[in-house]
Amino acid sequence: MRIPEAIRPLSLLSLCIVASLPWFSVQAQSLLDAYTPVTLEELANPAEGDWLMWRRTANHWGYSPLDQINKTNVGSLRLAFAWTMEDGMQETTPLVHDGVMFLPQACDFIEAVDATDGTPLWEYRRPEVDHAAPLSCANRNGTLYKDQLILATRDAYLVSLNARTGEVTWERQVGDWTVGQHYSGGPQVFDGKIIAGMSGCYYINTGCWITAHDADTGEELWRVNTVPKIGEPGGETWGDVPDEQRRGGSAWMPASYDPELNLIFMGIAVPIPWGTIQRDTRGGDVLYTNSTLAINADTGEIVWYFQHIPGGNWDQDHPFERLIVETEVTPDASQVSWINPNIVSNEKRKVITGVPGKPGIVWALDAATGDFLWATETNFQNVIVGVDVENRKGITNPEIDITEIRQEKLVCPTTQGGINWNSVGYSPQTNAVYAPTNNTCMRFSLRPVTPTVGLHHSSATTLPTERPGFDGMVGQFTAVDVATGATKWTYHQRAGIGGSVLTTAGGLVFVTDDARRFRAFDADTGAILWEQILNSSAGGFPVSYSVNGVQYIAIAAGGGVNYRRHTPEVKQRGGGNTLFVFRLP
Repeated sequence: MRIPEAIRPLSLLSLCIVASLPWFSVQAQSLLDAYTPVTLEELANPAEGDWLMWRRTANHWGYSPLDQINKTNVGSLRLAFAWTMEDGMQETTPLVHDGVMFLPQACDFIEAVDATDGTPLWEYRRPEVDHAAPLSCANRNGTLYKDQLILATRDAYLVSLNARTGEVTWERQVGDWTVGQHYSGGPQVFDGKIIAGMSGCYYINTGCWITAHDADTGEELWRVNTVPKIGEPGGETWGDVPDEQRRGGSAWMPASYDPELNLIFMGIAVPIPWGTIQRDTRGGDVLYTNSTLAINADTGEIVWYFQHIPGGNWDQDHPFERLIVETEVTPDASQVSWINPNIVSNEKRKVITGVPGKPGIVWALDAATGDFLWATETNFQNVIVGVDVENRKGITNPEIDITEIRQEKLVCPTTQGGINWNSVGYSPQTNAVYAPTNNTCMRFSLRPVTPTVGLHHSSATTLPTERPGFDGMVGQFTAVDVATGATKWTYHQRAGIGGSVLTTAGGLVFVTDDARRFRAFDADTGAILWEQILNSSAGGFPVSYSVNGVQYIAIAAGGGVNYRRHTPEVKQRGGGNTLFVFRLP
């Protein structure tokens, strides 16, 4: 069982001990003393040199307005420092404020370091638990707010640490880790509320949920279920399945937010088990799985939803980030895969865009109403073949429907996805989304289900394969115009591209691949302007920040999403979690 009192690594006594160590200088303590609280205004409009939340801003662009590093000089980028991090799942997003970098790492281990050279400042290690869910031990991010670093943990707690010392200031239990529940995507703070989605609702008697909490105390303000119960709106889409067998709907990536619409946007994952015939849901849509939800930030009411894949079946998750972009909407029918024929105006509107799910499709929905606008494919996929505009849902391919256990179908992409939890980026300079996706296929068959607490990947057998006519180029990096849906450029390569994207005002786009290459692309042309071979592929999310007028690029390498099952010649030793930070000479 979990120790109820969390570890508080740097109490006053600890600070005295640490201060006597050779690496802990007076300058380091001065850095912590000078740390200033992060206001709501700063979260909404961060200083150019700060990175305060997962994708830097609530619209999830993954964009830095810094331009000291640009197209003309990025070729001179060099290592500033490196820092060895905790072993385990590598999904780190460095956060930076006032020259202090915070590194949330595997199994709720947190470090604060000097953002200019990596000098350690404090650490926090949460007590281990014997968790039922094997994917629970990862931290994608925290969020800075006031003098707090707010975390969502593998044992289903929200925790506030003092950003200057690492001491726990409050914690609140939200889920039950003993039945597999955990946080996967980190918390976001929007307008004074912590928004967090629960994950791990696998073979247990519940679906998942999204909650809002007071950011000062952790007190729960509202909760919305991602799987409706009998009698609730949408509950009929599960047929006659009793409430205790309506499983899944994990909200395992962070939410985005638009303050003008006062809407929170969240992606929801698959039903459990994956197959209709396993769940006996009789062809129902099983809301709100594989959907985009728009939620009133004050009340938790679902204002609208769009279901990308009704019914589930192939573990084609749609929980990834929803980007919010204000743009003209002028889709080019010759460039996009599907278009709403009723679009009559090209006036600017806010859209929800990005690649929300594993099939690798860029979607554009009206942010205020949820109306479908257009969608276009990047990597090859055969799961979604159309859009039901009126009923706001995708149309799946009847040729890959599975009607009996162990019936095998060719499904593209694999359950790893054309993309997975690695994030796309957006640049306001080009009005383009930059999508790292991959061309993969599998032989897929459902199998008899043995419900096991904490597990869900036993729903099917998946064997990687190639589609007919495949040219062997797995990795694909695509720039898509958000106004027109047109492809600006595409880069193909043999090695998979499983890294997340960073865009900058220097006209650059950064991403990593399975062959350990960290690259800077020209945002306009797709030309490679710089690359560095790392010790590993990179599961972390790249960021850019500045301290004392110097711009840095940081990436946490080690593990992450990879497609090496499809490229056995691309080899890598596991582990080696390391933070790499680059700057100009």
